[in-house]
Amino acid sequence: MSRKPLKTSVFISLGMLVVLIFGFLGTRSVQTAASTQPQHETLTKTTLPVSPRVFRKSLSTPQDSLSDFQKTDFYRTIVDNNLFRPLGWRPPRPRESYRLIGTFIPRDGEIPSKAILQTIRTHRTHVLKIGDKLDVDTTVTDIQKKHVVLERNGHPRKLTL
Repeated sequence: MSRKPLKTSVFISLGMLVVLIFGFLGTRSVQTAASTQPQHETLTKTTLPVSPRVFRKSLSTPQDSLSDFQKTDFYRTIVDNNLFRPLGWRPPRPRESYRLIGTFIPRDGEIPSKAILQTIRTHRTHVLKIGDKLDVDTTVTDIQKKHVVLERNGHPRKLTL
C-alpha cells in the first residue's frame, strides 16, 4: 500500500482542523483577574485575537462569522500561500489562444496588410486584416512585419513570430 495517499489525507485533515479552529474560535472574550490589584475581585474582559489582521467583531451566527472570516486578509493569505502545495509551486501562466503563422505587408498602400493566425486548440487558420474580429471579444488592431497586436476586452496582446 502506498503511503503517499495516507500522508496527503492526514495533512488535509490537519489543515481542515486548523481552519475549523480558527473559524469557530476567531476572537474570544476571556475574563481575567486584574493583575494590579490582586486583593479585589474585579474582573475585566479582554479579547484574544487569533491574529492582528483577523477581524475583531463578535458575530451572532457561525455562518456570518465564516463568511466574514473569508473576506479577511488573514484568510486570503492562507488561500494564496497554501501549506500543502509543493515547494516552489507557482500558478500556471495563461496560455495564448492564437499563434501567429505569418504576415503580409504590401509595398503599395492600396492592398491592406494581412496576418495569418492559427487557433491553438482547433488548428483552424484565419487570414485577417486590421479591424477584423477573430472571435467575439478579440480584434486585430495592428499588423507589423513580425508581430500582430490583438485587443481582447480592451487589453492589447502582442503575438510575435
